[in-house]
Formats: sequence, C-alpha cells, structure tokens
Amino acid sequence: MKTTLRIAAIFLFFISISVQKSYAWGRTGHGLVAEVAFKFLDDSTQKIVKKYLGNLTIEEAASWMDEERGNSYYNFMRPWHYLDIDKGEKYAPGKERNVLSVLHSAITELRNRTTSGLSEKEIRFRILLIFHLVGDLHQPLHTGYAIDKGGNTISINSPYVSGNLHSIWDTQILEFKQINLDTCMTYVSTMSSDEIASIRKINELKWMYESRSYLDRVYSFENNFMDKNYIDNNVEIIKKQLVVGGLRLASILDELFNPKNKA
Repeated sequence: MKTTLRIAAIFLFFISISVQKSYAWGRTGHGLVAEVAFKFLDDSTQKIVKKYLGNLTIEEAASWMDEERGNSYYNFMRPWHYLDIDKGEKYAPGKERNVLSVLHSAITELRNRTTSGLSEKEIRFRILLIFHLVGDLHQPLHTGYAIDKGGNTISINSPYVSGNLHSIWDTQILEFKQINLDTCMTYVSTMSSDEIASIRKINELKWMYESRSYLDRVYSFENNFMDKNYIDNNVEIIKKQLVVGGLRLASILDELFNPKNKA
C-alpha cells in the first residue's frame, strides 16, 4: 500500500511540473523573433549586441531562459515568463515579478547602465531577459488566465496537433504550418513603413494588452476539438505576433545599443 501511494505521489509530482511549464513559441519561435529583429539592426548594433552575448548565437540567446529551467540556480526566474489576469480584469501592478514587470525593469536598467555602473555580466543577463521576454509577451497565452495556467491544463483533440492548448500555440501550429524566417519576412513585406514604425514604438503595457486581445480567438474551439479551419485562421495571429515581437525587439536593441544613440 505504501509503495502504491509513493508511486502515485511521484506520478502526480511530475504531472504538476509538466503543467507548470509554460514555454513560449519553443526554440524555433523564439529564434524567429531574434532573427526578424536582427534584420532591422545595422551592422554596428548587431556587433555590440553579439559582443555581450559572447559564445551564444542570437537563437540561443532567445531561448536561454527556457534552457535554464532545469538549473535550480535560476528557479527565481520561473514566474517571469508569464502574467495571469482574470478574464475581463485589468492589470494591477504589484510586488510580483512577471513577464511585463521584468521586461520593463530590464529595459529601464539598461537605459541607465552607464550611470548605475552595471557590469558586463549584468548587462548580458538583462539582454538575455529582453531577448526571451519580448517573445513571451507576444504569445497570447503568456498573458492569459490563471484558472487554466495559460492553457496548460486544457487538453486538445485534433487530427493535426495534440497535447495541451499552450503547447499547441507554442510550437505545434508553427511547425505544422512550417513557419520560418522566409514566412516572417514575406509577412513583413506586406506591411507599410508607417505600420512598421507604429509597431516599433516601445510600450510594454500596450504590447501586453495587444496579446490579450487575441485570447478570444485562441479559445474559439468547441468540445476541446481543433479543426483545420481553426489552425488556418489562427496561424495568421502566430505569424503576426512573431513578426511584431521581432520588430519590437529590434527597437529595444536599437535604442539601447546603436552607437548613434547615447548610452
């Protein structure tokens, strides 16, 4: 009896861990956000950012926070990937550290890095946060509802994708529709220069509410079944959010590290 209970407890423990994991976009999606961003940075800015990244590629930098989830030293970062707000409620800033507050702090601290005397290691850490959290903020379920842990507790049936709602939005639709950098840059080519300029304005709170505005579409399936029409319609949101996230990451990096701007 004790052995059975012990096995059951271990099983439930690992289930709870899997439910808590909220990877946004997966490695491919986060890498695409970084790649789009670098298309909008000049060579000198790219060089400075890469210097701080050291031996990490931009794709690795974008996924660094997820890769370190297995490192207990970084357990303090676990709540930083998401923000839960009940449906119909507004964001009320508090003491909690979340994707929005951490991203805002990292940007602000890098803006003031000269006067505050941040070390290169501290600058690098904040760059890594920005690379990843801009991507997280543009995945709608990372600005979702606590009741289902951002879609992690909702199991989906479909002949095209499988698993929980969150993982399907993170990676599976993206992979099923074969979204890549060419796909993203083709999307960019349909945008006017005025539209791109408007998107690139830095306003983290606005970005969060934009992501949340897609939640009704995210949940627009019935009886936990996802048909091809759902996927075809929502892949457009995913493409847009990857591109918009990339453009906004570029704006942040450009403001902070373009040699033409004052540090």
